[in-house]
Amino acid sequence: MSVAPFPHRYEVSLADRTIRSAPRDPIAAGAPPQFGGDERAWSPEELLVGAALECLWTTFEAYARRDALAIHGWSGKAVGVLDRGVAGGVPTFTSITLRPEILVAQGDEARAEKLIATAEDRCIISRALRVPVTVEATIRAA
Repeated sequence: MSVAPFPHRYEVSLADRTIRSAPRDPIAAGAPPQFGGDERAWSPEELLVGAALECLWTTFEAYARRDALAIHGWSGKAVGVLDRGVAGGVPTFTSITLRPEILVAQGDEARAEKLIATAEDRCIISRALRVPVTVEATIRAA
């Protein structure tokens, strides 16, 4: 898979609380329950935190492919903290923590650690945010 020439454009539409970007499946979106929304819809807050985790994965995957590092498993969780105690009482993300768990072949753990650090530094979404994004990776031999 090759990278398309830059600049890249991403177009998304929103109507009737549904995010669309053909040909992908639509996403039901709305306020989170904490702000009186429907718990079945994806909130902007969840989408942001999820985007940071997915970006870390795709960035790591690209560098692993480039360096011929076989990945035997990947999963992860992310936590974003929204608080009012800073920025004059306006709700603001104060942290996002990404916790990937990566399985690689025995002996490849150090390579994977180096590549996850590179992915942390070069993740497009995390670099676009003002909130600190921390990666706490667990790397194990498969």
